[in-house]
Amino acid sequence: MAIAGPPGLEFDHNWPESAECLTLDFGPFETVHRWKCMPECDEFVGARIDSSAIYTALQTVFHSAKQTHSGGLKDAIYVFGGDNGKWMLNDLLRFDVKEKSWGRAFSTGLPPAPRYHHSAVVHESSMFVFGGFTGDIHSNSNLKNQNDLFEYRFQTGQWIEWKFTGRAPVPRSAHGAAVYEGKLWIFAGYDGNFRLNDMWTIPLVGENRLWEEISQTGDCPPTCCNFPVAVARDSMFVFSGQSGAKITNSLFYFTFKDRCWTRISTEHILRGAPHHQLDVTATQWLALIGTSMCLEERQTPLFLMIFTDSQTWSVIQPAQDSQVPSGRLFHAAAVVGDAMYVFGGTVDNNVRSGEMYRFQFSSYPKCTLHDDFGKLLESQQFTDVDFIVGIEEKRISGHVVFVAARSQYLRNRIRQAMEARDKHLEKVYGTTAIPTQDMPTLEVKLQDAVPEAFEMVLNYIYTDRIDPSRCKKDQNPNKIVLIMMDVYRLAVQVCN
Repeated sequence: MAIAGPPGLEFDHNWPESAECLTLDFGPFETVHRWKCMPECDEFVGARIDSSAIYTALQTVFHSAKQTHSGGLKDAIYVFGGDNGKWMLNDLLRFDVKEKSWGRAFSTGLPPAPRYHHSAVVHESSMFVFGGFTGDIHSNSNLKNQNDLFEYRFQTGQWIEWKFTGRAPVPRSAHGAAVYEGKLWIFAGYDGNFRLNDMWTIPLVGENRLWEEISQTGDCPPTCCNFPVAVARDSMFVFSGQSGAKITNSLFYFTFKDRCWTRISTEHILRGAPHHQLDVTATQWLALIGTSMCLEERQTPLFLMIFTDSQTWSVIQPAQDSQVPSGRLFHAAAVVGDAMYVFGGTVDNNVRSGEMYRFQFSSYPKCTLHDDFGKLLESQQFTDVDFIVGIEEKRISGHVVFVAARSQYLRNRIRQAMEARDKHLEKVYGTTAIPTQDMPTLEVKLQDAVPEAFEMVLNYIYTDRIDPSRCKKDQNPNKIVLIMMDVYRLAVQVCN
């Protein structure tokens, strides 16, 4: 069944989840990869902010609201705290995504003390603010890190401070926070004297308000602060961060179930000292939004990179009519639907910004063309050419149309094999017009090629990837090196 509605017609989200349907949106559509400046947060609403916490109530909170029929929580971005260059803040601002307007969020109860470099996450119909740096930055007095935890309930606007028993994380700021399976997870940060890399968790549901320190295994990130965090596919991703005098471009992910860290090297792709935000879009990729510092200590314009399933970074070029944000530090970002919103930060010689920018992601599904071609080759379905490879004459099957389209060298060899086959048919049957079932399989002989190397090159023709893991696992490492050398030699010959 297909459901299509004109612009402005709301889809009924109470539709049973078991129902299968196709929703067709006829627009109007936003230009893909376009930056657009939203209305600025006016001074009478909220001060220009740096080091704030920004979070969206769309995905997590709206899911709860859909169940309780409370409504009114979707399509909104909330901003709490930060500093305006003169003093710390503890106001709560709300940006309505549909109306593109700012306002102060309703609140009751005692809010957290003014602070910056805190964290904020959303779980069900509440927002949780942990830690941060408090005090009077104007007089440089009473400055200290915190380890308090406050809950803000969207439905009532009530602030509630949580009370704990037992051990708790040391007070900290510039840390990372995430929610997974009903628990708040806190990682690393700065305690006023040292950078940290410890991890703590606490349940956000039930009466058990006990902190648990997590024993981490694997390639754990170094002690760090001021780093972005995102959760996707049962893992928490941590990018870079400040670790002493060194600022790296490393990406780590922590699997919650086995509590193990893995490092993904990205230094050869991302260069410069980063000040970034990391967000998840539809759990398919990570969006890295940030700026770098050049040698003259000036900020470069804001840029966006996407980290995909293939563990590669891709720079996203903005649409031509984009209003690209200027370079900035300590900004915040949140993903709402198929768009990312970037707010605030420090620009131009320590000036606080009240700007909000919107970036439109690609709303269509991820292209699986290469993966589908690779699966077709692996399944060996509908093959119509056999490559007779090496002195042992190993038979490796493929598809004429794919190979001929991708390799001029193999296209010529296929054409020669077809001509030879036609001559053979003419000689045996007196004609080339014979029934398909009687047609012999086309054979292309490649005596100079190494079978294992050719299989990898053929896989590259279909998928655009050279996969060394296709080598047998029990092979001698020297043998694998020789095979990869053959792959390179063959690729130069076949793919040029």
